Amino acid sequence: MNIKMENNKTLATFARHMICPKYFSDSKLSVNGKLSVGAAGNEYFNSYVFRMSSKHYTQDSIPDEYVLLEKIKRALGRCGRKKPLLLLSDGKDSMSLALAYKKAGLSVNTLTFLRKDDHKLKEYVKSIATQLGHTAYFVDVDTIIEKFNSKIFLNSCTKMPNLVMDQGYLFFLFGLRAFFDETGFLPKDYAVIDGLGNDETFGYLPSIDQVKSFKLSLLNLWKFRPNSLPGLRWYIRSPAESHGDLSALSCFFPLRGSFPLNSFFSKINKSMNEVEFIDFRAFSRGSFHDHQCMMGKTRAAAKELGCEVYFPWIDEELANYVFNLPLEFKFDFKLYENKTLLRRLLIKELNWSQSKRGVDLYFDINLDKFLNEVVLQVVPIDVIEKISKNRLLPLYVKKRASLELMNFYGFCLGQGYTHQEIKRLLCK
Repeated sequence: MNIKMENNKTLATFARHMICPKYFSDSKLSVNGKLSVGAAGNEYFNSYVFRMSSKHYTQDSIPDEYVLLEKIKRALGRCGRKKPLLLLSDGKDSMSLALAYKKAGLSVNTLTFLRKDDHKLKEYVKSIATQLGHTAYFVDVDTIIEKFNSKIFLNSCTKMPNLVMDQGYLFFLFGLRAFFDETGFLPKDYAVIDGLGNDETFGYLPSIDQVKSFKLSLLNLWKFRPNSLPGLRWYIRSPAESHGDLSALSCFFPLRGSFPLNSFFSKINKSMNEVEFIDFRAFSRGSFHDHQCMMGKTRAAAKELGCEVYFPWIDEELANYVFNLPLEFKFDFKLYENKTLLRRLLIKELNWSQSKRGVDLYFDINLDKFLNEVVLQVVPIDVIEKISKNRLLPLYVKKRASLELMNFYGFCLGQGYTHQEIKRLLCK
């Protein structure tokens, strides 16, 4: 396989599935390897260190809220020497980091990205930040979109180590930029602290809709989806796709040139047994999607601005402690309740009782305006219309796909691809 063709397949795989395991992108592994794709995927899975049904899971961590808090503090202490800028939501992961900074005697700046008129979230986050001695800053969707600059966006795409398909990338890039512009703080003085990274070790619980999608996937209907109708992928998914390894973009474009990702996961045991289910989800989503896609967006945004970036939850000591907690302190599968020990800590210290929220900033986009005033600065109109004129998929999927298209197109341009070559990748 020549280098250009291999790059094309890697790009198409990221574009279709939001991830690309190293097995495919490393020609020595994928081309010269003796194992089939499925057998190789199973071998990767069997050596995966955060698999509970393995010798790696010892369950010997002390399940105590304040041992956990001390481990978080220690992880934060290893996040460099620059001023922390904590990305703060009302969720458990970032709230616990804010608490740990307080217990370590540090006051930090926090930054929250807001949907329009989300006054309730703003007041809650501000009250907790103030209670903990931190200074809360907020940037809303309208401000972020107003900050958009195509030259900055395209330049940032050239610095991505791999294609980042996270639909939140534009919001992170220009949300962080808005923060620094409005405060006058210098990015080089700061380290962005992101609370991502502990789903993989705490037990990656699904949503109820993801469980339904996974059960449907076991009927293997996804194997009969015609490539001529990519929109069906949104509704009929493979096991890995049901856990999130599917882009919205792939529901508008065939992207037939991708590597066979579903084959990579095909030999791994899949069932509704809670440990087997969580192990498969941690591997198929946590080990790839969280690192390449979700953390990738923060890394790429920080790199463009000149900040450092840290993910305390993937600190080796903290990650190993969390992973080896006894099962009952990690999650309750029947109640769909995750991160049990962390919940107890936040309830004790902050009387925390928030419901899970997704990264939903893109819901506030006016699609027609966004396509005409933002996307059109990067993507040709004939490509945009593949999304805007689609009648099968709902509006929120079109919004997400338009953001993913920006990432894909910007990255390809940054790699020297012509418009015609990019169109062929999408439509091949």
